[in-house]
Amino acid sequence: MAAGTPSNKTRQIHCISSKAMSVADYGQRAEDHQRLLVLVKPLVQLRTKSYARIIDRVTSVTYIQLPDSKRSLWIRYKQHMHLENNDWGDFQVHRRVAGVICLGKASCDIELATVYSNFETLKQTYRYTLFDARCFLFGMTQAEAEQTASGSRTDVIYYSGFDNCEQLEDHVKDFVSSLFWVLESKRLDRKNDKSDRLPLLMAPFERKDMVGIDTETRTFKRKVQGRMRKHLADLHLLAGLTQEAFVHYQSALEILRGANDWLWMGACWEGMCAASVIQLYPPKPKTGIPRNASFSGGNSLIGGARIHRSESFDIANGLPDFVSEERPKNCLSADDIVDKYKEAISHYSKYTNAGIVEMEACIKATQVLVQQKKTLEAADFLQNVIYINVNLSDQEKVERYSALSRLFTLIGFHRKAAFFKRVAAMQCVTPQNQHPAWNMCNQLLMETLKGYKLTLDPREYPTDRPCGWPLLQTRILHELVFSARRMGEYGIAVRILSFMLQVLHDQLSGAEKRDIAINLGTLTNKVAGVPHPIARENGTILPAVPFTRFPAVKAFRLVPLSRQLTPLLQKLSLSTSPSSESLGPFIYSPIQNRVCIDKKLKPRVDFKWVADDVCEMCLSFYNPLPFELRVGNLGFLTEGLQFEPIPATVTLPAESGPHTVSIMGTPKGAGILTIVGYTTNVLGVESHCRFKHIPTVPQSYYEVEVVPALPLLRVKTSLPQAVSTLSLDPAESKANTSAAVSLFQGESCECGLTLSNGGKVPVESLSLKLSSESGVLADKVFSWSEENIQTQLPLQPGGQMMLTVYIKAVGSFIAKHKNNSNADIPVTPTPSKTFEYSTPKSTPKRSASSTFLETCKPDSGESVEPDSLQRIIESTLKIAYSGGPGMEEDFHREASVLLRVDIKPSVVFTQWSAIPATESKEFHLVLDTLNTTSQELEVQYGDQASLILGSQQNKRLAVKLNRFVVAQPRKPALNGFTECDVGSGRNNTLPRYGSVQSQNSKLLVTDAQQSTSQSSLYAQQLATMVDIRWKCPILKKSGFAMLDHLDLSPSMMDHIRTCPINWQVCLNDRLVNSSDGQATFPVGEPLCVDVTVTNNMDEATARLQLMVEPYTDHQNGTREINPQEKVVCSGNCSINSDKLEAEQSLTHTSSFIFLFPGLYKFNITCTEMEPPQLDNAPAMAPIIIEEDTIFPKREGQSWKYRPALEVLIT
Repeated sequence: MAAGTPSNKTRQIHCISSKAMSVADYGQRAEDHQRLLVLVKPLVQLRTKSYARIIDRVTSVTYIQLPDSKRSLWIRYKQHMHLENNDWGDFQVHRRVAGVICLGKASCDIELATVYSNFETLKQTYRYTLFDARCFLFGMTQAEAEQTASGSRTDVIYYSGFDNCEQLEDHVKDFVSSLFWVLESKRLDRKNDKSDRLPLLMAPFERKDMVGIDTETRTFKRKVQGRMRKHLADLHLLAGLTQEAFVHYQSALEILRGANDWLWMGACWEGMCAASVIQLYPPKPKTGIPRNASFSGGNSLIGGARIHRSESFDIANGLPDFVSEERPKNCLSADDIVDKYKEAISHYSKYTNAGIVEMEACIKATQVLVQQKKTLEAADFLQNVIYINVNLSDQEKVERYSALSRLFTLIGFHRKAAFFKRVAAMQCVTPQNQHPAWNMCNQLLMETLKGYKLTLDPREYPTDRPCGWPLLQTRILHELVFSARRMGEYGIAVRILSFMLQVLHDQLSGAEKRDIAINLGTLTNKVAGVPHPIARENGTILPAVPFTRFPAVKAFRLVPLSRQLTPLLQKLSLSTSPSSESLGPFIYSPIQNRVCIDKKLKPRVDFKWVADDVCEMCLSFYNPLPFELRVGNLGFLTEGLQFEPIPATVTLPAESGPHTVSIMGTPKGAGILTIVGYTTNVLGVESHCRFKHIPTVPQSYYEVEVVPALPLLRVKTSLPQAVSTLSLDPAESKANTSAAVSLFQGESCECGLTLSNGGKVPVESLSLKLSSESGVLADKVFSWSEENIQTQLPLQPGGQMMLTVYIKAVGSFIAKHKNNSNADIPVTPTPSKTFEYSTPKSTPKRSASSTFLETCKPDSGESVEPDSLQRIIESTLKIAYSGGPGMEEDFHREASVLLRVDIKPSVVFTQWSAIPATESKEFHLVLDTLNTTSQELEVQYGDQASLILGSQQNKRLAVKLNRFVVAQPRKPALNGFTECDVGSGRNNTLPRYGSVQSQNSKLLVTDAQQSTSQSSLYAQQLATMVDIRWKCPILKKSGFAMLDHLDLSPSMMDHIRTCPINWQVCLNDRLVNSSDGQATFPVGEPLCVDVTVTNNMDEATARLQLMVEPYTDHQNGTREINPQEKVVCSGNCSINSDKLEAEQSLTHTSSFIFLFPGLYKFNITCTEMEPPQLDNAPAMAPIIIEEDTIFPKREGQSWKYRPALEVLIT
């Protein structure tokens, strides 16, 4: 025994056979909602009479009364059941096959095995919905079956023959009882199921929509609960608990209403109606059928009919005798049943795949109406219609019966009246009539139009759905045309033929369309087809029939002016600004809704046209006629402003399209132009086709603002046009013209613009503006002379003016390194390169600059990315101009020129540094210069200096400059020091002693942001002092090289800035000059170092520390600070001063004894210290540190004595 309502995935997969129900049960009744469906099938070929007799006996058991209970179970039988219909069992439980009764015949083991096999196959077919199954086997007893190889089965009832089955009805009742207990078990299980994860019951076509559905939403959970509650109501109704089922349907309806589950809400309404019908009109149980009655399985069961009570149709009023006058508690009234059926049908109609369910619901509702005595009038009406048709002639019967099917769907008797009127009209002009009354005939025929659902007003004839009967409509219209021609009213005949071709086009054949076109051509030669209504003598008005379908408009578009012709408003006034629509200080006003409605009623396009300029409207036409169509007098149909159309004529091939046709015209004046349609002349009929009569045009009319006349400029450039654009958006790239040029960085050129006034209004004002994604860079690349523009205005119509745009290929000459390393050229060589150094014994004397130039070899440039310096600058030069009446209204036009400059790198500075010069007031700016071009370049720098760079060659040049100071106001910081940090944080600064460093590490922090700001100021000043130019003789190109955005390190800043401290150093009372070189002293002799600093600034300094530190340089990147084994210090290495006033001096003396010979150096620094940090001299402790960490960063300004003081101990 299979499950009834599977909830696992296997059920969902195997149950799906189609999306929609395949066969409708036209015998469905509302009472079937409480009947279990049992399928009766023969398993082998049986004799028709025997099979029919057994079927009659089996299906006679339609009702059982349960013992010791008031409940009962109803059964309906079907012989054929489509699997697609069975899949709808989850939607409505009474649709599923709950039981199977198989009829078989076997007399041997083979036949018995065949019956068993077919029985199992049938059970497997409906295993997902089957409650129980029985097989009634004839021709073999159970004892005989047990002796066969197949044996006997418990679900098979054995009979010795068709005549020896007296207990057949009892066995069927036992089977039905087993179905009830299975049903009751499932009802109780479902009722007591408190699980949180209930399965979602679905109609077959809903399963395809479950992919990707979020099952955790509230709506989904409502669907699950509501559908399961509706399923529980179905089980209650089948189990005989009608009132409980009604309550569950109501509960399910409220849950599903919150989820907008329309399909299942309709099922709930239908279930409530069924429960109400069962209570109001309870079926009378059938005790059995007479033995002499024959049950035709071929007619009743195959068609899906069941044995229903016959008493309900035998009673005159359609109500059973035992119906109580008092309505049950949980039940709908008779009128409510009909209303709820309508609501259920309305919900079903929302789903295409539920069409069969909707139709069956309509059938059930109709049968309920019959029970309520509300269908007798309809039956009498149909009998009267059929009776009238019988009395007509054969030809008329054919025409009449072709329309009888439509009478059943209409309300009223208009067509019957039209029929008699038409007969009367024909009688007026019969051949036997010697004096035919064509006027009366035509009048009567006009009166029949309403009955045939015809109207000569094309606006009232529905074109989106079938209306009336085309055959009769065409016939009556032809008769009208014929009668009008016999009357001599050719204008009326033209109007009716136009109506036929326009309105009944879809119902006409190709030959009929050709005939109508020929007749129109003949009649319009006698009288022109006018585009206005025709008034007849009897007062009848024949409306105009514009040919909106010949040709048919499939697309419509008002074409805005091109970008260069579009008028632009220079400054918005209060009347045209968006804020002018505000209706006051209130957030909401009901008048605002009226404003929005007016905008919809009077749509205005978002562009403007210009007076006396040609405007355009594009139409896409289809020619649906089977012949070539000539459309003449094609133009605008406008209101408001004076408009001069330019008529056009187009010939459209037969049954072709779309054909895009442009209609031109010129507005004569400024204001609001209302476009309501277009005009045509087709087949001799003038038509005013209005947009409100064309369904493909969304608005009934369009308003375009026409501004006063403006001049028109045409632009030409002296440079070649650009092939494409990269950075500009599509709107910016649609320019009048373009110009492209390729330049090396630093090169300049000119672009000539020729402006021609092709309009009728002089150009009185003209301005240029750049629009670019590059921003400020584009403003540096392009420039022009405003004075040159103003001297050539005004520009008269037909005149020309010349403008020059200067193009300068600016950019960064600073290379980007792939390894992101510092571009500073190291003053002290690193171990990664091979250099030659002097030993302490040789003691060479040479300046720092000369040592640097000799030892530092320029890089090959492999780490530089020249491609990163190549760029494309794209800008749009917008030329705004105006004049004439449009200028008075603040309108102007804008022409645009796309400028594209491909900037290629010329010379690139890969590395740079600042080193001291021989004179203390000067320094050398050293630049590693790379030629990135494919040609040889000559680079000029300084006064007369130059060098030659081959392709991709890198050379070093040095520019001598004077030291300088950039004035910058000192900003107080939290640590009490200024932003200017002359000697902070680089390799070439000696550290303090270890103890001091550890004690004050938190105070020695440099403000990186302030240092960067100061560095940028010096870099800007430095760029203005250096003049470097390059020249390419082969390409005859030249340009400049700028040093903008140099990254200056603190060590470079030390060499660039003028030192504000004046140094005086004495060794053993002998003044030391920077040009003296090394001083020589013997080992063990005390060396007295006297240092005096003088404040040359105009203001006092903060607290100062003057320090003298000895160290040894191993010439390999490592320095030994405070070599304790080699040097002995007598006294303090430093001295502190609260402040140093302007022109005031500070002197410090230290004594040192050198224990070993060698080359020693002194780091002499003067540092601002605020707040006080050092009060005593640091302890002498040797420190060995690497080059990158020997000089920690200090706070405040720091000045260093350069070059370092060197002492040779021998």
